[in-house]
Amino acid sequence: MANEMRVLVVGPRGISGHEGGIEKFTDEFVRRAVGVCRLSVLCLTVPPEDRIPAGLELVQVPKSSLLTTDKGMYLIWALWIYATRPIDRVLVLGTNFGGLVPLMKLMFWRRARIYLRSGSIDHVLTKWSPPVRLLLRLSEWLTRFADGVIAVSPSIQSHLTSIGIPSVLVRNGLERRPPPAAARTPGTVIAVGRITMQKNYGVLIEASARLGKSGPAVTIVGGADLSGESDRLTDLLKANPEARVSFVGALPRSEVLTLLDRHALYVMCSIHEGMSNSVMEAIQQRIPIILSDIEANRDLALPDHFYFDPNDPVALAEKISTALADPGRFVVSTEIFEDWDHVIARILNVAEITDMPSLEVVHA
Repeated sequence: MANEMRVLVVGPRGISGHEGGIEKFTDEFVRRAVGVCRLSVLCLTVPPEDRIPAGLELVQVPKSSLLTTDKGMYLIWALWIYATRPIDRVLVLGTNFGGLVPLMKLMFWRRARIYLRSGSIDHVLTKWSPPVRLLLRLSEWLTRFADGVIAVSPSIQSHLTSIGIPSVLVRNGLERRPPPAAARTPGTVIAVGRITMQKNYGVLIEASARLGKSGPAVTIVGGADLSGESDRLTDLLKANPEARVSFVGALPRSEVLTLLDRHALYVMCSIHEGMSNSVMEAIQQRIPIILSDIEANRDLALPDHFYFDPNDPVALAEKISTALADPGRFVVSTEIFEDWDHVIARILNVAEITDMPSLEVVHA
């Protein structure tokens, strides 16, 4: 091990295959950081022992019969661990946990430096009630007390600047992989992400219905949240019998990558994102892609023909047909993005955990 610095990661529900941007980042961070520091990760669930990397400590949050949400106990346990263990660095994942920062700072006898990584702006989502949105906004505001803040996209960095929070830009990464060996199945479309309102899968169902029974088969990969969005989409699919859409649920990441290799086109129709790991994985697998025209996707700085109006199923249907007819035009070069080795090295540097070398990569 390169050093004995003790690092606590706060934010993920778990590691090794959980859906979600925080969980994906944690997997990539753990794989690289576990060999350079004494790493502990706070999580709700723990995988089988044979899936836990050697040298990693997973601290499982206990269940509570008094609190109505897991998040409440998660916050309490994070403070308890910080107060009772020797820790040198804390990496908080997400501004929704920003309220931890000043509370940890109030423990003046602890000397840890606290860094926070901001991957989304959740208080703008209308799915939350006004009190919850106010609480999320307050939590974001409190991140200013961190020793450093990391933004995953230019739009998030710009937002943080607008509320007086300086940050360092470190985008999500991808893995350097050889091109898929097998040919893609013509006339197949895939979308990846949890079944939530902001993923906007309704427009994809409506676009598929316009393309008809002779149109491409659409596969949606992702587990349902608790909002009822899955039921709404099921009803929408019944109301559009011409749509060729199937939901396959949540799958292990390895299986998702295999599906990306087999399909002919990746579609991301979200109305709200941070910097989507799903999009980065699609680029990584060299599948042709089309993206909703939202700020987070525009942060990728791709040419205009990659984007479509996420509120217009007719425009999406036309874009799907165009991309399937000329797939090479919709493949993004992996060389314009950093790989995860570089991304994690930069975060370790920013958080003063270790001085791993970093590379200079030019973004599109």
